[in-house]
Amino acid sequence: MEPWYKVTTPRTEVREGRSFNPDEFAIALEQVVAGTAPEDYRDAKKFFDRTVLTRALTEHLGLVLRRLAGQTQNTAPVLSLITQFCGGKTHTLAALFHLIDKPKASAAHPDVEKLLESIGLSQIPKARVAVFVGNAWDPAEGKETPWIDLAQRLAGAAGVEALGPKAKTSPPGTEALLRLFQAAGGSVLLLFDEVLNFLSRHRDLAEGFYAFLDNTVRAMTGTTGSAAMLSLPRSRMEMTDFDEKWLDRISKVVNRVAKDLIANDESEISEVVRRRLFEDLGKESTRKAVAKAHAEWCFKRRAQLPSEWTAVDTITTDAKAREYLQSRFEVAYPFYPATISVFQRKWQGVPHYQRTRGTLAMFAQWISWAAREGFRKARREPLITLGSAPLDVPEFQATILGQLGEQRLLPAIEVDIAGTTSHAKALDADAQSELKGIHRRVGAAILFESTGVAMDRAAHLPEIRFAL
Repeated sequence: MEPWYKVTTPRTEVREGRSFNPDEFAIALEQVVAGTAPEDYRDAKKFFDRTVLTRALTEHLGLVLRRLAGQTQNTAPVLSLITQFCGGKTHTLAALFHLIDKPKASAAHPDVEKLLESIGLSQIPKARVAVFVGNAWDPAEGKETPWIDLAQRLAGAAGVEALGPKAKTSPPGTEALLRLFQAAGGSVLLLFDEVLNFLSRHRDLAEGFYAFLDNTVRAMTGTTGSAAMLSLPRSRMEMTDFDEKWLDRISKVVNRVAKDLIANDESEISEVVRRRLFEDLGKESTRKAVAKAHAEWCFKRRAQLPSEWTAVDTITTDAKAREYLQSRFEVAYPFYPATISVFQRKWQGVPHYQRTRGTLAMFAQWISWAAREGFRKARREPLITLGSAPLDVPEFQATILGQLGEQRLLPAIEVDIAGTTSHAKALDADAQSELKGIHRRVGAAILFESTGVAMDRAAHLPEIRFAL
């Protein structure tokens, strides 16, 4: 089997080591709206090229698009996007912005075509979209308040006039908001991001903004072709008492009519990682051959491996069981399945772990170093395993420890696994052929399998066998 680095083609920025910072995988929604974001986020086609329409994202977009099309059955006028910090909420809002603001370019994308077909729409509904990004918004001439700014974006001067003369100092009521919707053409989409950041920075506007949200929810409830989506964090770890108080108040208002949506389907994280980090995965026949060989190996040794990977229903034939196992390897390629799943099984509860952009930045660095080592040392691994993590690279060590929020692990990594005089290196001096470097690779697998916050903080032998 060909090694993965000779089959796949990582994206240019990954090959050149330019995607190691988690912030590089974060979308600044205000820049997308202003047209100043990087091209991959600014251009609708390139945005959807790198976007995986997971089941969760498809549901989110479908609910909004069907509501804008006038369908009220199984939709909601207001959608509350509940997610962990850095859990994909801004990506969802950016997708909606592109769909409504650039319907022609978006609809031409094959994935968007499939989305429309799956939700029963022949085209993207026409609407006006306005975005409020709380961490970027500040008052200025012509946008003295958030509602004036949104009105200006929706319908220009006519929109501001629809709010009435007191809008510069007082939040508009439901009648004024309905006049605004009509001035904008009768169908509008309002997207709110980083609301708590805004409230924390502009505390003098907090009560007024709360009343504006309350009236917006009430006004949206009386419409059939308009919708609003509000992103709210689920984790309270980084919140102040002020943030928690306002989160509770806003949640009560929104949840009168909203449907909570959990962003980022973690079962599809491998596809997200592949789409963002690789240009090409090589021939499908190679992928299938690698997956089949590994599935056969695992099936024969299923009694020694984790049951969640090899257990099958008693009525399932061996052939079907092998086929299912092979499909799991195909989905993960060029990653070994455990390399992806460990961050869902063991790391997802780590308080400092940024599940989306943190994972992407970590794998970008991982792929870059592992590919170099593969070429330099003629390594033959057909898949990216936990053991291939470049723990001897100080920058990668910093990334891992930063995601874990546990700097005290550094001496263990240096002394046991990856240091120049580590125990693993001493033991590996006698390892030959396929077992070359095996102790360092076992140590790396143990590190990843045992450092999350699962109830059982241990790397068990079946997990290690499977990971390697």
